[in-house]
Amino acid sequence: MRLRKSDIADLVSEQPSFQVREWRIDRIGWLVMGLIVIAGLLGVWGGGLAGDATVSAGDGSMSVSYDRFVRNLGESTLVAEFPPGSAEEGSVSLALDQAYLTSNEVQSVTPEPDSVTARDGRFVYEFSAAGDAALTVRFDLRPSSGAGVRTATIESGSGGQASLWQFVYP
Repeated sequence: MRLRKSDIADLVSEQPSFQVREWRIDRIGWLVMGLIVIAGLLGVWGGGLAGDATVSAGDGSMSVSYDRFVRNLGESTLVAEFPPGSAEEGSVSLALDQAYLTSNEVQSVTPEPDSVTARDGRFVYEFSAAGDAALTVRFDLRPSSGAGVRTATIESGSGGQASLWQFVYP
């Protein structure tokens, strides 16, 4: 007895439409996994090209480096750099949005500020600095108010502003 092709397909339960659909789902899965790996290499999960960001004030009075993508309750760093000659009367001031800082636990500020005051919805930090020396201020933060996008405006004592945004993962 000779079996026809359709008889063999019935014996092994071959379903071409199901196989085509399964192949498409398999390829979509591989594409998604590939995109996740590429995003990780670019720094979307932290560090890397997309993860590290730097913004500068329009007047050149400071630049701010920060982590663009952070985890809730993870660690984050914000570094403000003031060029030589930024000090006025022996001090440099930095104002950060109160909403941004209250959505983060401030673990430490280096160097220690001389004073911190709240004014117009901002925390204003005053630091001692020599007139001809550069100053670098580091905020070690821990995002603590859940996932989402955070924005902030940072202002130097000379009035220069820089805006940043962060995405906090759950």
